[in-house]
Amino acid sequence: MIRDRGVRLFPPALATAILGLAIGHVLIDEDPFWIELAEASILLVFAGVLAFVAVRVRREQLPNERVARIVATSLGAGVVVGGLSAVYAVSRHASGEPVTEGWLVLSIGWSLGTSSGGLVGYYVERVRAERAAQEQLTGRLTVLQRVLRHNIRNEVSIIRGVADSAAESADQADVESDLRTLIDHVDRVHELSEKAQTLADLWNVDESVETDLAAVAREEVRRFHEEHPEIDLRASIPEHAAAVVHPSAGTAIREALDNAVRHNDDAVAITLTVAEEGKWTTVTVVDDGSHIPSEELDALAKLQEFPLKHVSGLGLWVIYWVVELSDGRLTIENRDPRGVRVELRFRSRRHARRDRNGVRGT
Repeated sequence: MIRDRGVRLFPPALATAILGLAIGHVLIDEDPFWIELAEASILLVFAGVLAFVAVRVRREQLPNERVARIVATSLGAGVVVGGLSAVYAVSRHASGEPVTEGWLVLSIGWSLGTSSGGLVGYYVERVRAERAAQEQLTGRLTVLQRVLRHNIRNEVSIIRGVADSAAESADQADVESDLRTLIDHVDRVHELSEKAQTLADLWNVDESVETDLAAVAREEVRRFHEEHPEIDLRASIPEHAAAVVHPSAGTAIREALDNAVRHNDDAVAITLTVAEEGKWTTVTVVDDGSHIPSEELDALAKLQEFPLKHVSGLGLWVIYWVVELSDGRLTIENRDPRGVRVELRFRSRRHARRDRNGVRGT
């Protein structure tokens, strides 16, 4: 394969060659001028296609290696289609029905293959370039994310340790209160960093698995009781509840439970229910605490954040994406007069199988 700088001359040279064939046809053929011009216009279209490729190659400053692949594709397609045209002309001649103006047929066949091959080759290389750029960007963002998470964890640990020590030795109540507030916000920064990592891990896995959601819920309830023994959590979970879910379904249930605790005091009461309802397996978490701010629910509903309507944390987004990647349904609503109801609906195993075969549930 040609890889030197001269390879950049091939696209315009091919366009010029086809243009030359068109001009030659007009000058040599003895048909009426308007017929010759109509026939030559076919070649002019093919020349225009290759001229377009040549302009794009020059404007985008494609590397010589990629230009060489475009040229190879163009010439290869020209040989194939031109060869087929030759086979057609020979077969017609062998059958006693020779093709009129056979050289024009061969010219059109070669030009068609060369121009279409060049155009296809250009767009293939463009897709390759975009994919390579995307992979490079993803790699850089991954490295940046890991570095930031590591550094944030280290800095938060140091700040929290110093603030905690200062709070314990503080003589004035207001100073101790300020330090405790500082510790709370430092913990908040660390929590946001961890949640961001959780979201990144979610997005890196785009598949669902068949899971016993009842077993997953029981494990999360057990964990919750260990971490918050003072909270009144009541659970109603069947022995089995099959569903097709994202592998992080347990994380979504955990976030729903922790969300009720994070924004309320120890007096909050929480109920978790798992139920199979036809094509859906549903996990519902209800608490009697404070409402979720309406701007946070609006941001989730519209799948974006607005300058003046930011979600205060990432926990709700974790729940949203687990359900979304499971092809499920999520409902989060404030209850009257108090409390929040979070419903995670996942497709049951048998219905999920049927959906994959072409019948999609609603």
